[in-house]
Amino acid sequence: MNKKSFFATALVAVFAIALTSCNGSSSAPAASLKSDIDSISYAYGVNLADQGGLMQFLEQSGIMESASNVEYDYQMKIAAADSTDKPLLQKELAKKIDSLNKANAPKLDAFIKGLKQAMKNSSEADDAYTQGLSIGHQISKSMMPQFAQGVLGSEDAKVNNDQFLSGLISSLKNQSTAISKMDANMLIQTKAEEMQAKAQASKDEELKVQYADNVKEGETFLAENGKKEGVVTLPSGLQYEIIKEGKGETPTESSQVKVHYHGTLIDGTVFDSSVDRGEPTQFGVTQVIAGWTEALQLMPVGSKWKLYIPQDLAYGSRDTGTIKPFSTLIFDVELLEIVK
Repeated sequence: MNKKSFFATALVAVFAIALTSCNGSSSAPAASLKSDIDSISYAYGVNLADQGGLMQFLEQSGIMESASNVEYDYQMKIAAADSTDKPLLQKELAKKIDSLNKANAPKLDAFIKGLKQAMKNSSEADDAYTQGLSIGHQISKSMMPQFAQGVLGSEDAKVNNDQFLSGLISSLKNQSTAISKMDANMLIQTKAEEMQAKAQASKDEELKVQYADNVKEGETFLAENGKKEGVVTLPSGLQYEIIKEGKGETPTESSQVKVHYHGTLIDGTVFDSSVDRGEPTQFGVTQVIAGWTEALQLMPVGSKWKLYIPQDLAYGSRDTGTIKPFSTLIFDVELLEIVK
């Protein structure tokens, strides 16, 4: 997931939230974060204004003048100034931002009124107001269902309109916000990741039913295989058998390694083999499946091991073609070197 914004767009063509409960005022409703829904609604408003493209759209449309360049120039001056000049520059910056906010206010207020009245018919022709109406109509039909589904877990979930607008308007007007821009973005990302994890877990459970035979066959194979002489079973469930013990260094998580390998399913079907290609492969220790990452950090250079990898340390519910969901895998792995 992109950490910059949950639904960032080049222009604000699909902003979304139902605004039918809001009046025509351009002021921001008071922040009142009494519940998780209040907080996520407020954060969504802040995030949409700051990183979702709305501020950029308003600047490109001539509705407001950006304060970013002014702030950047002064921050550079402040960073380079001595302790005597810093307070003066900070006051000067605050004065310029205040002046810019006042200059932006008329058109921005008209835009916000249009946004709030998006669900009502209006014959007013003011450009800023019309832009607000246009975006408001789009946001009632498009992006809100995506946000509700992705962050709140259901298209029917209700965002707190007042708190959304409180965050959005305060951010657009360069006012202090109850949740910082950075924290708003992180809150939305965290909620989105939680929903994605829940959705994936639900999907995995469904697939486990569909591929129950794969799960059972793998468990049975590993249970019997673990009884064989020379096979070591680790607490994670990973099994290995030492074919040749090396004498070199042992990789760490940060290592790049070069290996030869030959991979099969438990029925002997070959799905990948650098040995058959006649060319070893190189990668980072943490850039592979979990079973490999664990095993490589136990193998001295020069070793050749046979790995028996449970499905949850392999590809789990993923279907890669030859490797079906919940497949237990077998690899012959020879660690040739740690690449410096």
